[in-house]
Amino acid sequence: MKFAAIDIGSNSIKLVVVAAGDSFAVLASEKETVRLGHETLLKGHLGPAAILNATDCIRRFQAMAEAHGAEKIIAIATAAVRAANNSADFVNAVEQQTGIKVEILSGIEEARLIGLAASHGCSGKAATTLNIDIGGGSTEISIFRDGLPLRLHSIRLGAVGLTERFFKSDPPGANAVREMQFEIEAAVEGPARELEDAHWDSVTGTSGTILAIGNTLRDWTGEAVINSRELSQFNASLAQMTIAERQSAARITQQRAEIVVAGGLILEGVMRALGIKSLTTCEWSLREGVIIDRLRDWDVSRKGTEEDTKAQSSSL
Repeated sequence: MKFAAIDIGSNSIKLVVVAAGDSFAVLASEKETVRLGHETLLKGHLGPAAILNATDCIRRFQAMAEAHGAEKIIAIATAAVRAANNSADFVNAVEQQTGIKVEILSGIEEARLIGLAASHGCSGKAATTLNIDIGGGSTEISIFRDGLPLRLHSIRLGAVGLTERFFKSDPPGANAVREMQFEIEAAVEGPARELEDAHWDSVTGTSGTILAIGNTLRDWTGEAVINSRELSQFNASLAQMTIAERQSAARITQQRAEIVVAGGLILEGVMRALGIKSLTTCEWSLREGVIIDRLRDWDVSRKGTEEDTKAQSSSL
């Protein structure tokens, strides 16, 4: 069968269309920076313009998915919608305009699905892997082994939310950067303490922010991993630049340049708190996790139906 997954994030909305059997093949993928978390993460309310822009994007993605033959479309929303006091208005607006029912994920469920994707797509089967994902409104940490979660954490730290809270000038200034670092350190302290007894074989990083940082550091250093020391130098350098200068130096979009310093500082803070020296980037994330999870559910359901049918036949 063919189906699609739409990931409604705080910074961007992403689509993937797949043909699924025992595994899946990607038929199409698309991403649009909608910045649903803009002001929402500060005010706790989705404005009419934000809802309209997101709904229009979802409608376009729906048309794209149907053009590729998708029989079912799954839509999930994360931090921006999760934190909004009018999230039901958003869910209703999308359903009225498209017929798609949006599922709002908890932070822990988001961590589980992202970790599931990273463990399948970017980790050895028997390895214990810690994954870090930095979104626009939250950061998820997961530890998986053999496709099963061992630890799951969701922290209310995101690149969009922190940028809007702390950076009021361009460049942001040393005091604003320090205040953001203190905020990150305080938020990460609890999860780091809970993970003191945890062990892992490898570390991966997902999300647009981490992929962008990884690509830039690869261009600058030639290394295939994100090294903590080089990440610290990267953050210090970009924090002194304007958005336009960051865009040019890091070869990223303007939208990414606006939030990359906050995202980089979150990553640096998490790595330092957990004692992580380096990590590899992973392109599989929430959309792929949703696909893997639903395929598992459908396979279990199909097998259950087949067993029921066999049982009924044998009783006759």
